[in-house]
Amino acid sequence: MAEAEAEGENPAAVAAVRLLALTGARLGEIANLRHAEIDRRGQALRLVDTKEGASVRPLGVAALAVLDALPENSVYVLPSENKDRPYGGLPKAIVRIMSRRAELRGVTAHVLRHSFASVADELGYTEATVATMLGQHSGSVTRRYIHQLDRALLAAADRVSARISAAMTGSADTDGSIIPLRAMST
Repeated sequence: MAEAEAEGENPAAVAAVRLLALTGARLGEIANLRHAEIDRRGQALRLVDTKEGASVRPLGVAALAVLDALPENSVYVLPSENKDRPYGGLPKAIVRIMSRRAELRGVTAHVLRHSFASVADELGYTEATVATMLGQHSGSVTRRYIHQLDRALLAAADRVSARISAAMTGSADTDGSIIPLRAMST
């Protein structure tokens, strides 16, 4: 992804692709993310409005680093040029970054979400843990009353985002296995 930055890609678009890969969040969740929804101390996103309602998501250190590198000059984490709306060019930017710059044709925000889940699965996390990291309801009424994420869930998000970050940067922290990013068949 450093090559995309060097070639003058919009920094908001590059950050968005990184956040999609490192969090497993949906495109709209990242595109519309507000600074007020970031709980750095709790290492979480506290999303007000998602496909499944309000949602608390654990954040790995790699995802927090991307967020910490972004300016706070708007309500939105990824603002448009006039700063009063979220950046609207994200769908086209993802295609441009993934297809043209990274040579990963057919990789969409949804593929990055599935890849996050696949990495979590490969690391041995349970379906319930992966579902919680993705913000999918597990049907637990108790979950509605819990406002802090447990340490195991935060550690899982950190481990998954670290693995993905290492793969994205070519770091030696990976075990050498290749995780293919494939287009989803419709």
